[in-house]
Amino acid sequence: MKNNLLYLLFFLVAYHTNAQETISGTLNHDGLTRNYRLYLPSAFQEGANDLPLVFNLHGLGSSALEQEFYTGMKDVAEANNFIVCHPDGIDNSWNVGFDPNSNIDDVGFIDALIDEIYQQYGFNWKKVYSTGMSNGGYMSYKLACELTDHITAIASVTGSIVPPEINSCNPSRAVPTMQIHGTSDSVVPYDGSNFAMAQEDLVAWWVNHNGCTSGEVVTDVVDMDMTDNCTAERYEYSSCNDDVKVEFYKITGGGHTWPGVAIDIPDLGPTNRDFNASETIWEFFNQFELTGTWVSSENINEAIQWNISPNPFSDYLVLDIRAMSITYIEVFNALGQRVLERFNDQDSNIVLDTQNWNKGTYILQANTEKGILTQKIIKQ
Repeated sequence: MKNNLLYLLFFLVAYHTNAQETISGTLNHDGLTRNYRLYLPSAFQEGANDLPLVFNLHGLGSSALEQEFYTGMKDVAEANNFIVCHPDGIDNSWNVGFDPNSNIDDVGFIDALIDEIYQQYGFNWKKVYSTGMSNGGYMSYKLACELTDHITAIASVTGSIVPPEINSCNPSRAVPTMQIHGTSDSVVPYDGSNFAMAQEDLVAWWVNHNGCTSGEVVTDVVDMDMTDNCTAERYEYSSCNDDVKVEFYKITGGGHTWPGVAIDIPDLGPTNRDFNASETIWEFFNQFELTGTWVSSENINEAIQWNISPNPFSDYLVLDIRAMSITYIEVFNALGQRVLERFNDQDSNIVLDTQNWNKGTYILQANTEKGILTQKIIKQ
């Protein structure tokens, strides 16, 4: 849950990046400005809508930037042609039930962020996945429970579910899940605690929910590194509903760490190096895709029946709202800076003065009764 920030910052300085392919974005949700980092691989083509999307969520006390570099998921995305998003939680945490009084809507934020990325860049909506470290693993399970129609599969590394939260977990379908956990994890104990389901109970819950009937198949992971002070076993459960799977990597002697990374974090225990968790998670994710109909901003757009004109625009922009459901409007420039904020008192026509805006691309975001709508607009 805690990261040694100084140690990680040293690692970040030494790590080579290609900033041109990483976008730092913001999204206003529920009255809060939320931050995220988005990596578009070389294979990305705007509007193609063919690449998968993976969310990689940081642990408690960590950040999107630290998670990005610690796990190396960006390298896996480049090698395998998928988009990866690293969002920031409020106060470096995700609301997963640790604080019963918290009102931070992180599920709604991720849902809105999916919509935002789809509108701005496009992706394959059938292949949207979430993984995370520790608190980010907890959050991935929360998405599996509450955002089942948008999240195809999840994987948790050193995470769990807060025991009372499992009572309200009711996914509408079978969800492919992967759990990776060390038996010597001193932060999220393998055998459970007041804030963590025991690992084997957690896996058993998902095996039961997914209707897996084949029984477990146990395979020893080849001990490639005999100096890492731990070994790994892979438990696979198949013959599940909708052809999903449940996989569990039990790391005997492993700590509160991400297998396969090149860095050891002091005080968090051994890091297994017999397999690379980021690569393994992607191989698991890539087996599965959603079926059915996905409700995106395009569907919302049809439902609220609005028209934005002219687009491209010059000195003004008119929003003609034929169904009065827009309550709040924001406009962001290409750098993610907000250039306009306006509450709507149910006017059916809204005129925006854009004379002082610079030429370029903007994102108009509208809060509606049916969800958040984003629209790309261009000043010429």
